[in-house]
Amino acid sequence: MNWILILLGILLFLFILFCVSTIHITVYFIHRNDNSDITVTLRMYRFIKYKLNVPLIAVDAEDHSIKIREEKQGTMGQKKEKKKKVSFQQIKKQYRYSIKMLKHIHHFYKILAAFLKKIKVKKVEWHSAVGLGEASSSAIAAGTVWGFKGIAIQVLNTFFKLEGSPNISVVPVFQGMHSETRFSCMFSFKIGHAIVVMLKILKSWRMSSRSAKVNSEYMTGGM
Repeated sequence: MNWILILLGILLFLFILFCVSTIHITVYFIHRNDNSDITVTLRMYRFIKYKLNVPLIAVDAEDHSIKIREEKQGTMGQKKEKKKKVSFQQIKKQYRYSIKMLKHIHHFYKILAAFLKKIKVKKVEWHSAVGLGEASSSAIAAGTVWGFKGIAIQVLNTFFKLEGSPNISVVPVFQGMHSETRFSCMFSFKIGHAIVVMLKILKSWRMSSRSAKVNSEYMTGGM
């Protein structure tokens, strides 16, 4: 009996420790002309680390699909590489399915907004260089990118808890066509907050499903 209580106590301690733990997510995106690369690193404490690298290989001109190669690296250093092809039809289908699913969850956006405000965003760096071949066109393009970045930072500050001042820049390139962007930032949130959000969504989903079932039985007369 004592061993059972000790085991339960250890499990409870580990669960509490897991809930109060913080996950740090670092996102690094670089685009230079026709090449793009996304690296996402998940870290919890110093010894748990997971890295995902998604370089864009090419865009298929025939079906307009995107060919990508995923490189995954775990805590123990093992690497996995996988190539896959994602079509715009698949993206569109997944988007429609997600919207359909979200309609069944009451107050989903309110639940999500409350969670996003608990996510800390820091070390935001966003540097770009743009050139359209002519000095006037390049200057206009740079100004447009500046305006877009200002709006994007405002949106980021509205939905998330932005810490520190973002480091952004836009450089016009007057010698030929050029497009380059480097973006990086760090997200961090407590696992307990994510668990609470998932429980709220699950509860809302069950209530919505139950309500839909009752309405269906009412309309059909219980048949």
